[in-house]
Amino acid sequence: MRTRVEMKLVAKQNFARFSSAFIGAAALLILASFIASLPTYISSMPSSQQVQDMMTKTSEVLSKGTSSNTSSITQLLDVWSQTGASSTTSSSTFTLLLCLSLLLLLGVMVLQVGMSHLALVASSGGSPKFKDFFAPLKHFGRWLGLWLWMLIRVYLWMFLFIIPGIIAALRYSQAVYLMLEDPEMGINKALKLSGELMRGYKWQLFVLDVSFILWYLLAGFVSWLFTFNFVGLYFIPYLALTQVQFYYDLRREHPIEGLPPTMAFAVEMPAASQPPLPPQPPTNPPV
Repeated sequence: MRTRVEMKLVAKQNFARFSSAFIGAAALLILASFIASLPTYISSMPSSQQVQDMMTKTSEVLSKGTSSNTSSITQLLDVWSQTGASSTTSSSTFTLLLCLSLLLLLGVMVLQVGMSHLALVASSGGSPKFKDFFAPLKHFGRWLGLWLWMLIRVYLWMFLFIIPGIIAALRYSQAVYLMLEDPEMGINKALKLSGELMRGYKWQLFVLDVSFILWYLLAGFVSWLFTFNFVGLYFIPYLALTQVQFYYDLRREHPIEGLPPTMAFAVEMPAASQPPLPPQPPTNPPV
């Protein structure tokens, strides 16, 4: 298996070749993630009555005055924190909004399949277009079932401890690629084959994912600071293209019976033309 540096170098090259398609797909994912987070954001906002109460209490604290500025600031922080806490616990729609947000986030996870499809096409020698992002999403229910069943399994392992949950997530990580390369493969078979394929390679994938920790932190900080996560326009495709490189190395090193043909999206190159024969000396005609 190649080193992380080599995988990332190839991923950067593939991104540079098809940057327009990947940037468009990443922008769509970022927009979908923002929409999915709106219900949670709305549920945490105080109502108009709570805002009025907060302003009233703030005015009372400022009008009374205290012996020190520190004491005034402390009282104001108490007022604002109490208002923020009541805004999330007293709202009768908080649970509904939270469930809606979780459903939307699950939809975003399904959309990630489109990015994985683009990465597979680019990494196998094809020329992905932005419209190829939507090709696997025609079977939305298939991918929704995969993610639901995968999340349920990972969640059940998390009952033991967080580490078994992480191991389970790594075990099932290749199921998306297997189902993309074999459109007829079922969900249970994909998860089973992914577990067999990842046997002995979970640590390598974990280290590869951890090597992106600074990118995760930067993208999270930008998301918090700005409305639009422009760092994700590069980071999301970069991560997807690197993970596909790991998948192809894994397939080469760890053959498992029942797997679909690898490089299913590979483009057949035309056969090289034969060089012309050198001129031959003329032959003497028979006498």
